[in-house]
Amino acid sequence: MKNKVPWSGLRAQLNEWGRTREPFLLLADFELQQLQALRLSDIDPSVLRFQFHQHANYVIPSSEPSPPLEWTPSYVSAQRYQDAFQRVQEGLKRGDSFLTNLTFPTDITTNWTLEDIYHHTQARYKLWWKDHFTVFSPEIFVQIKDGRILSYPMKGTLPAYLRGEQLLADPKESAEHATIVDLIRNDLSQVASQVRVEDYRYLERLSTPRGGLWQTSTRIGGALKPDFHCHLGDILLRLLPAGSISGAPKVETINIIQAAEGQQRGFYTGIAAIWDGYELDSCVLIRFVEKHRDGLRYWSGGGITAYSTWEEEYQELKEKVYLPLRTVAKVDLSFS
Repeated sequence: MKNKVPWSGLRAQLNEWGRTREPFLLLADFELQQLQALRLSDIDPSVLRFQFHQHANYVIPSSEPSPPLEWTPSYVSAQRYQDAFQRVQEGLKRGDSFLTNLTFPTDITTNWTLEDIYHHTQARYKLWWKDHFTVFSPEIFVQIKDGRILSYPMKGTLPAYLRGEQLLADPKESAEHATIVDLIRNDLSQVASQVRVEDYRYLERLSTPRGGLWQTSTRIGGALKPDFHCHLGDILLRLLPAGSISGAPKVETINIIQAAEGQQRGFYTGIAAIWDGYELDSCVLIRFVEKHRDGLRYWSGGGITAYSTWEEEYQELKEKVYLPLRTVAKVDLSFS
């Protein structure tokens, strides 16, 4: 994609496209250094494909066979993860952060391409950018419709062979979720009025080839001004980066993340947004596989609080390295 808009002009460009009701796609990386804004009419599906609920620019053939999947992850070492976890805990103990999202990439050996992964996975939000990455994200960033802005922060994970009530009762997961809800509520209050929590910490079940996962989400909503479409750039850029995959408070927590992880995330944990001229839908770029110089790698992680243990968080990082397959095909899963 060649239509990268400089940061200085991006806000004005999005405001103008909102004002003229020009449909567009926005891609923002976590570090806010590689923002892309494109008219939907300019997107070539041989280079970039998306499927956001009712919005899609490429129909995946339903009869396309799913090739047998070979999938061997090579996780970050336990020692490397423990060192980063300890650095995060030091920041938490200093009071610099109440919740920090710690992530790492996992090298993947597979016979599938990024395009194969896009075609044969299912999710609320899917995106494929040729030779860059594939995303199959379950997490909404914000939605705008009927003059309202909505966010659905997703925090808290538990294997589905356990009861969902155990996740709801877990004090660490409860504290993590409450912190993010408070952060997102404050974020939305910068761009909307009458912001309130509308449905707190409800359970959702996700399917994986190795079994299901319980996750908890909350719906938060607020009212926008009647001319909100003239200020889409102001609204979206004010909310970045997404609080659910950084932590709270944002600025101090991002400093901890950069020191602990020791590498840039790029588009992982960034956002993708589609404006159709009247409504906006967007997602957080998680469940993310990217092309790297040494092959493919899959990013994952989770929120760290003072209640966290490195062993449990390291296990959660590994459990999230999966593909939500459209059909149960022949799968060879090896674990290193």
